[in-house]
Amino acid sequence: MKKGYKVTDVKREKKIGVAAENLEELIEKSCNKLGFNVSCAECRLCVAEDGTQVDDDEYLATLPSQTLFILLKNTEKMVTDFDYYYDLIRSQKKDYIDTGAAAKEFLSTNIKEKFKVFQKYIAAADDARTMLSERTQDPGWFEGLEPSEKTKEQSMAKRVKDRMRGYYYKTKSALQSSDVYIHSKNGRGKKLIDQFLTDLRNILESYKYNETYFNRKANKSSRICDETGLFECGGLWSSDKCLYEGEHLINPYRSREERIIFQTWNLDHKIELSRSIIPKILEAIDGLYNSDIKCMLCDKDSKIGGIEADRYYLQIFTRENLKLVHIVCHYKGKHDAESGVYTLCQKCYGGQSYK
Repeated sequence: MKKGYKVTDVKREKKIGVAAENLEELIEKSCNKLGFNVSCAECRLCVAEDGTQVDDDEYLATLPSQTLFILLKNTEKMVTDFDYYYDLIRSQKKDYIDTGAAAKEFLSTNIKEKFKVFQKYIAAADDARTMLSERTQDPGWFEGLEPSEKTKEQSMAKRVKDRMRGYYYKTKSALQSSDVYIHSKNGRGKKLIDQFLTDLRNILESYKYNETYFNRKANKSSRICDETGLFECGGLWSSDKCLYEGEHLINPYRSREERIIFQTWNLDHKIELSRSIIPKILEAIDGLYNSDIKCMLCDKDSKIGGIEADRYYLQIFTRENLKLVHIVCHYKGKHDAESGVYTLCQKCYGGQSYK
């Protein structure tokens, strides 16, 4: 069944509508309509909002109709909506930027105290609009979002679900690119990884992609923000709190601008997904593949068993290992925290063993 999408180029010079059934058709039609003079194989498609690359039909199917995509040649660099509009403002509002330089000089001393004063005035001015929820009450906040998003809470829940899907597909892509998946005898490695991915996705779906994390109306224990929608930075991955006390705060419910800026805040994995969690999952798969399992519960060796997918779910998708951080506190170097090989013997596993 075909769905309708919006597609533009990285310079946002022309926006087109495309109806397509799969990724190949979407890229081919977009290339033709936008007048790209390269083959489809030399192009890639990314979500305009956050830059996520769409590289298979399964992920495309999870995105709603009228999603805006950026079609890029492989030689072009992706520019998200936030970066594009920020650069546009800088280029067209030079006077404001110059004024900002003077403001920067003014704020070079006693920055924390001055920031707190300004923040109180800003919050007081926007409080009434912040607590509005429905599209009909604050239409400006919803500019650029899908018509199906009727409340701010619904929209913010969608944002966190998109992030969770991104973590799942990053994990899936890495595992399905591994040697054990591609080159194993009789396709057994492929079966083991596919079974693990099914287990992982079933757990994620059972918790509804942790959609409550950004929803200010969810239970206090289930959300990251307070009841007004205010988020605080959790600080560096290795710290208990943010060093910029009172400064790294944001309320994306307040305005469209803050909602867009909130995209730059990261759900940071304390135990890193690419450097630690995924390699440990592959170690667990190798143990099953080679019938060399070390049970994490009874500490016995076994030839048959399974993977405790719940443990990896907690590390990839939950606040047990995720911390919301301001871009300044997002440390991109190696974290000194490690995942583990979470395999169980057949007796301790309980369910149907991986085969």
